[in-house]
Amino acid sequence: SWKQMVYKYATEPDVRHNPQASWPLGDGSEGVLEGFSSNIEWDGKQPVGWNLRNDCIGEVSMSMALSGLIEKKPQNSAIARNLNNFIYFNSQLASAPRGDPKSPSYGLVGWTLPQAPGTYYGDDNARSMLGTMAAAGVLRSNGWSSRVLRCLLANLRTTGVLGFRHNSLTDSQLQKFGWRHFYDEKFVNYHPHFEAYLWACFLRAYEKTRYAPFLERAQTAIRMTMAAYPDQWRWTNGLQQERARMLLPLAWLVRLRDTAEHRGWLKRIGSDLLSFQDKSGAVREEIGSEGEGQYGPPKSNAAYGTSEAPLLQQNGDPVADLLYTTNFAFLGLHEAAAATHDPVYIRAKNKLAEFLCRIQVWSEKHAELAGGWFRAFDYGTWDYWASGSDWGWGPWSIETGWTQSWITSVLGMRNLRTWLWDLTGRNDLGADLNQLLPVMFGD
Repeated sequence: SWKQMVYKYATEPDVRHNPQASWPLGDGSEGVLEGFSSNIEWDGKQPVGWNLRNDCIGEVSMSMALSGLIEKKPQNSAIARNLNNFIYFNSQLASAPRGDPKSPSYGLVGWTLPQAPGTYYGDDNARSMLGTMAAAGVLRSNGWSSRVLRCLLANLRTTGVLGFRHNSLTDSQLQKFGWRHFYDEKFVNYHPHFEAYLWACFLRAYEKTRYAPFLERAQTAIRMTMAAYPDQWRWTNGLQQERARMLLPLAWLVRLRDTAEHRGWLKRIGSDLLSFQDKSGAVREEIGSEGEGQYGPPKSNAAYGTSEAPLLQQNGDPVADLLYTTNFAFLGLHEAAAATHDPVYIRAKNKLAEFLCRIQVWSEKHAELAGGWFRAFDYGTWDYWASGSDWGWGPWSIETGWTQSWITSVLGMRNLRTWLWDLTGRNDLGADLNQLLPVMFGD
């Protein structure tokens, strides 16, 4: 009943309006808000991000589905269904040119409403699809299988010959050049933050459909990326998050092709990441080489707060990043342990689970934040603290997707003694493959 507030506030800069506790709880049929900004007001409140992001909505659906099952709350299961219906059937995220079989953007899902439904991040599509597939597995539903397969094929046909996809594409680019321009391109992008989870989706899609290009392109890109590690890797806010992202596709590659080489790749990335795990369970952040960083630390006081940025100014600071690294490391270690049964991964994921349970936000005065996880945690002083240079999602931000959903969902999977590979494998994903291929790839 307050959905109109989203479209009013999401386009206003520096909004200070938050949903009120007296407002009715939504049922997911209009999506979910992005989260809390890191800005802190004089009274301790934090502004809400009013955007409706496809990735956050898909990821939250997974958490709600797990909650519905574990806590026996059918209302949460209903929310999970409604969130996925919102993405694929009841919003602009998957409609307009994205719903037109003749459009080169057919099947893609938009980044966010209301501002940018015509922007397509491969990673955002991937995390949303993983959330939807997991929710569908928990709910034992095939209601979104055809739409998810369509999105998988849409991302595949905008992925180049070598298995890499541009970080994002816009609808105007696709309408101008067509999808085949990107499908035939020999583009290279050693940047797991943007690439790795789409590779994981392709591996899952191959196992369900046996459509060879899913495996061929993902495997080619993974092989090239591992050969380029670490010196040629691009990093976003830090090198550690790139390692964390690679764990999932490497673990799933072992699931598909359990070879010494594939286990070696997983062990190399896992070992390097875990060399930074503290006795508390925290995974310390690390900045990569300066020339490969997309968002490095500010180089002057004037540059502070003017861009995205890491939580640390220099390597060695005892800080864990729960928005970009820890959350995905938790998932990656969970899946790596299942794929290999290696006690190293089992111990590491258990230590990380204990750490996350110990640092969960608790507050009586600010109940809206209670139960969440802030982006930054300084395990030296045992407090929520870090460099606040990031202009949008600083140390005290809370993302409903990214952070919250993956942490709660992995904890939920641990409770059920299951894994993301198993949950996403319950879908009848390949049922409409033969009908979709000629529509999306022609001859």
